[in-house]
Amino acid sequence: MGKPFVRQHIVPKRYLDRFASQREEKSIIGTRMYKNNEPYFFLEATSNVGYIKNYYDVTDKDDSKYWEHFFAENIDYLYGTEIRRIISKATLSPNDIVILDEHDKEVLSRAVVAQMLRVPSSIDYMKEIYPRVEKEAKDIIISALPPSLANKYRQKIQDTKLDEQWQKEQFLNLSFAPERYDRYCKLAQDRIWVVYVNTYRNSMPFVTSDNPVLVERIGRKEIGLFKNGLVDPATCIFYPLSPSVSVASYSKDGIFSDVIDEVDGKKELLNELGFIIDKNIKIMEQAYRQSFIPQPFFDRIMNEDTEPVSWNKGQDIYCQGN
Repeated sequence: MGKPFVRQHIVPKRYLDRFASQREEKSIIGTRMYKNNEPYFFLEATSNVGYIKNYYDVTDKDDSKYWEHFFAENIDYLYGTEIRRIISKATLSPNDIVILDEHDKEVLSRAVVAQMLRVPSSIDYMKEIYPRVEKEAKDIIISALPPSLANKYRQKIQDTKLDEQWQKEQFLNLSFAPERYDRYCKLAQDRIWVVYVNTYRNSMPFVTSDNPVLVERIGRKEIGLFKNGLVDPATCIFYPLSPSVSVASYSKDGIFSDVIDEVDGKKELLNELGFIIDKNIKIMEQAYRQSFIPQPFFDRIMNEDTEPVSWNKGQDIYCQGN
């Protein structure tokens, strides 16, 4: 069991380290967040970003840090040797070949599903379905009582309000129950997986954020897991693993259904600048608080001679045309 954490990362520090630079034995990352309604850029150690103080603390278990320990021991370790190996295969292997085996897909699915579920936007989803979940919980409690007690306490139980802490605990318990989490991972693993290698790594790398998994649905503008669903044939998932490598997954019943053998598990060189910028914008837009920008791109942003280019709705990030 790991030590009690206070700074509980909502995205693994090992993940952020891949977008960082080493300075004086620290991993330093370019960070973008809003301050007084304006974008603010600064350099910070990865240990000091992407976290929320005591965010995963719970009251329904003997160990209040149960979920932080769970993520550290069952999820975050994947970002060490396992995902490092996938990135190495992507960067070192010949082009347009199958590089992902079933084990790789399992690793990626477990990392991606956990990341989608552990962030505040997913936990906050409980607020939207709270009335239904609350009713079901109260009905279960009442049904478990003898009729005489059920009649006596029914109204008090119905009038009980379950707070946001309870909602968070129920979401985590339900989402990461082994049978449910494993089912989600299996659904993700069985999708088509493509590895994109960014040929614009130096001038336009993949950026990331504290909500880094992009879930889109073809034909719909809304993004997010619960707005699109994991099993919808039109759902596309995009996840940057490093400034130069990202993975994407698509349904076998969707747009790639007729060319599964031609694309599944393969490495593809990505040289469409517009596609890279589009994904970067969306990942930054859906950030909880902070977006993260690798160097040397971050240094270019901070260069006073660099031209500002509006990426979306006046939210400026700096880049030069290619």
